[in-house]
Amino acid sequence: MSLTVQLNTMLSMAAMGLWLGAAIDTYGRFFRRGPSFRWFVAINDILFWLIQGLFIFYVLLHVNQGEIRIYIFFALLCGYAAYQALFRKFYQAMLERIVRATIAFFRLMRQLVFFLIINPTKWLLNLLYRLCMMLLSIVLALLHFIVKIGWKPVRWFLFVLYRLLGIEKTTHYIKATRFFTKIRGFLKRIWKKKDKG
Repeated sequence: MSLTVQLNTMLSMAAMGLWLGAAIDTYGRFFRRGPSFRWFVAINDILFWLIQGLFIFYVLLHVNQGEIRIYIFFALLCGYAAYQALFRKFYQAMLERIVRATIAFFRLMRQLVFFLIINPTKWLLNLLYRLCMMLLSIVLALLHFIVKIGWKPVRWFLFVLYRLLGIEKTTHYIKATRFFTKIRGFLKRIWKKKDKG
C-alpha cells in the first residue's frame, strides 16, 4: 500500500469517525430508549451498527480495496473524538433546529390542507346537502298540493258515479238479504267467542 493510499485511508476513516458520531447522535435523537428492555429497540440497535459497519467498509473498499490495518481503527477513533470535542454541540443544536423546522413545516402544511381543501370541501358538501333537502321539500310540497287539488275532482267523479250506477241501492239490498244477515251474525258469534277465550 503506497503512502498516498495510506494517507487517503487515514483521512477517510477520520471523516467516517466524524460521520459515526453524528449518526449516533441522530439515531439517539429519533429513537429514545425507555427504562426497560425492548426487543424493538435492540433490533434497531443491531441494524444501526450493521448499516454503519457496511457503510464504513464500503468507503474503505473504494479507498484501499478493503484492506484493514490497525491504524484504520485509530483513525476512526480520532475522528469520533474530534466530533465529540469540537462538533457535537453544534451538530446537536443544528439537528434540533432542523427537526423543529420540519415539524413546524408539516404542521403548517396540514393547516393549509385543512384550510384550502378539507374545510371548503366540507362547506360545499354541507351546502349541497342543504340544497338537495330544500329541493326535495319543495318537490314533496308540490306533489302534496297537486294530489290535494287533483283528489277533489276524482272524489266528486266517484261520488257521482256511485249515485248514477245505483251502487248505494245495491249495497242496501245486499245488507238487507237473509244470507248477508246470517253471515254477519255468524261472524259476530265467532268474534264474541274469541273475546271470551
